[in-house]
Amino acid sequence: MAKSALFQTSQQTNVLIATESTFGTKAATGAARIHMPVTSYSFSEVANHTLAVAPFRAGAGGATQSTEMVKAQRHDRMYEITLEFMGSPQAIDRVCLALFGDGASPNILLGSMPTTSNISGSTATPVTIYFDKGSASAANTALSFASCMCTSFTISGDIGGNGGVIMGSATFVTGFNPDKANISFSGGTETTIANQSSYFNMHDLSATTITPSGGSAEDLVLFSFELNIARAVNRVGFDTAAEGFAPLGYVVGGYEVTGSMTVKRDAESDAAITYADTAEPVCAVSITDGTFAIAAPKAIIDQSSINFDEDGFKSVIPFRCTYDAANTSNTVVSIATS
Repeated sequence: MAKSALFQTSQQTNVLIATESTFGTKAATGAARIHMPVTSYSFSEVANHTLAVAPFRAGAGGATQSTEMVKAQRHDRMYEITLEFMGSPQAIDRVCLALFGDGASPNILLGSMPTTSNISGSTATPVTIYFDKGSASAANTALSFASCMCTSFTISGDIGGNGGVIMGSATFVTGFNPDKANISFSGGTETTIANQSSYFNMHDLSATTITPSGGSAEDLVLFSFELNIARAVNRVGFDTAAEGFAPLGYVVGGYEVTGSMTVKRDAESDAAITYADTAEPVCAVSITDGTFAIAAPKAIIDQSSINFDEDGFKSVIPFRCTYDAANTSNTVVSIATS
């Protein structure tokens, strides 16, 4: 065969997240969908697998490996997709919906979540991630990853980087083989890039506070922050009759929510860090511009550090988000977008 002139670039590939109706089947043509404002992305190569190799036989004639001793491991593979995107209200809401099931501002993660750990059939809430013109098999052909589960979402901002735009990073996994075919979307709810005309920005933030339980708020000068919500997703079983040893379902774990903020080192930051060393170190963390807001009502500050920068010393304050053990329906963290 002749060398192919086909190639793909990130500039020509649009990325959509579409809602599925059937576990293991890519989104239908009329599915609700959003064009993600991605700045970069990655996905596992198609037909991705490792090789399992049997041990050498003992005795004469056992020094090499026959074809019967090497098999492709397809029963446990998971494809991984990572999206880096600009923080529009719609994109943040959609990823929150995929990760913990609340896709309407203020996007609240409760202590009682996840409500179920077994994901299959009608209990599933996965998505199809669609890369327009992402397939290498033919020109202008899409690549779809069906029944993707979100494993982590990081939202971050740096006043000195990315024009101050607040950014998102989401990771998804699926045990289903990618599909190399276009979806002719029509009808249904479609959120285009044009619909996402605004992005949250660090320069618009009006208040960043840490409030000790029963105390007054410490008003901080914020340079950067990061919030990460993560959970484990493991595939269950395999169907040898299905293409690519498709999984029978997923098992999801609990949520780990951590964050960090870099602030001017002053009396306010010192008071917050000092309080964290008390016997009852629970505090409320808040970052807001009046519309966009991150709130962790039961945060606990971890070991802090100092950046000895030329423009002034800065305190790096990591924290872990928890909920009141007396009531699992209490908020772990909320992310408001409207």
